Amino acid sequence: MKETKSNWACVTDSLMQEVPDIALGRYASHWFYKTPRRVLHCMSYYKFAAKLIGKGKRVLDVGCNEGLGTFLVGKECGFAKGVDFDEEAISYAQRNFTEPFVEFEVGDFLESDEDQKWDAIINFDVVEHILPENASSFFAGMARHLTLEGMVVVGTPSKISQEFASEVSKKGHINIYTHERLEEEMRKHFDCVFMFAANDEVVHTGYLPLAHYFITVGCKKKS
Repeated sequence: MKETKSNWACVTDSLMQEVPDIALGRYASHWFYKTPRRVLHCMSYYKFAAKLIGKGKRVLDVGCNEGLGTFLVGKECGFAKGVDFDEEAISYAQRNFTEPFVEFEVGDFLESDEDQKWDAIINFDVVEHILPENASSFFAGMARHLTLEGMVVVGTPSKISQEFASEVSKKGHINIYTHERLEEEMRKHFDCVFMFAANDEVVHTGYLPLAHYFITVGCKKKS
C-alpha cells in the first residue's frame, strides 16, 4: 500500500466533479491582475445587495459586465438576469454561468421596451458612465420596471474618490455624484431612499462625505 502524507486528492476530485472550468475575459482578468482588491470590493457590494433583496426574488442586474456579481445574486436570491451592451463581456458570462438561476443578454437598458417587472434592479459602477442628460431617464427606467414592492440598489464611486482614481478611470467617469445629488435623484423616483457608504469592502452608515463609494437603496416607487 502506497504511503500518503495527506488526503487532499479526495478534495481535488470532488472539486473537479462539482465546478465547471471558468475562463475570465479581459475585464475580470485585468481586475485580478492589476487591482485584485477591486474584485473583493465589487463582490462585497453584490453580497450586500443580495442580503437586502432576500430569497425567492427575481433580480435584474444592469451593466453586469462578465456576470460574476450576477451569478452571486442569482444564487442567493433565486434568479438574476444580467444585461450589458458589451457583447464580449456577455459572451464570457454566458459561457461561464449556465445554471438555471441566472441568464445574460446583450442590450441597452435605456433603449429597452420590455415591460417585464422585477422584484429588484441593481447596478454597480454604471451611472458614472452615463451622460448626465440621460441619468434621470436611467433612474426612471429602473423604477418603471419594478414591481410595486420592488427595490433599486445603485452603487457608484463618490466625487471625493476621484482625487485618487487612475487616469483611465477618470476618462470614463463622466457623471460623478456627491451623496446629496445622488439622494436627490433617487427621491424623484422613490418615496423611501436609504444612503449607505462604503470604504474598501466595508459597507456602513458612516460619514458620507468621506466615503469613497455610495450605495443607495430606493423602494416604494412613486406613481
